[in-house]
Order: sequence, then C-alpha cells, then structure tokens
Amino acid sequence: MLFLIFTEEGLNEAADEVLQNKAELWLNPSLKQESDLSRFEQAGIELQWLPEKVDANNEKAVLSALSFVEKHSNDKAIFVEYL
Repeated sequence: MLFLIFTEEGLNEAADEVLQNKAELWLNPSLKQESDLSRFEQAGIELQWLPEKVDANNEKAVLSALSFVEKHSNDKAIFVEYL
C-alpha cells in the first residue's frame, strides 16, 4: 500500500492511515520544506519524492504523477489525494 500526496492538508488527512499501515509515501517535492515529516521518518515510513512539483488541482498533472509512481513502484495498491 502506498499513498500519493500533493498537499500538506492531504498529508495530515492520510497521516493516521499511513502510520497504521506503515505505507510508503510518494510526495510533492514542496512538502520537504512545508511539512514536518519526522513522525513518518521515526516510524520507518519510506518517503519517495516526485521528480517535480504537481499542481493537485490539475487532473492531467495528477494522472501523470500517478503514472510515474506506477512505473517506479511494485505496489499496485495506490491511494491518491484528490482535491
């Protein structure tokens, strides 16, 4: 199981489920500066970064990010943040 997250709000909403399931996180690069990721790192959650910032309001950009993650992950259970 993995989560594809674009915003701080989405990360906060998914946090409990991510931590409970020890799910892999794929994140927008902007979250490196905007978020406190230490709770995930301390829990041993694997953090992966998208190659470029994705506008979560742009459906085409979200689908492109999903395609990227599918190509670079073996996990097919992907939960995607949609605004």
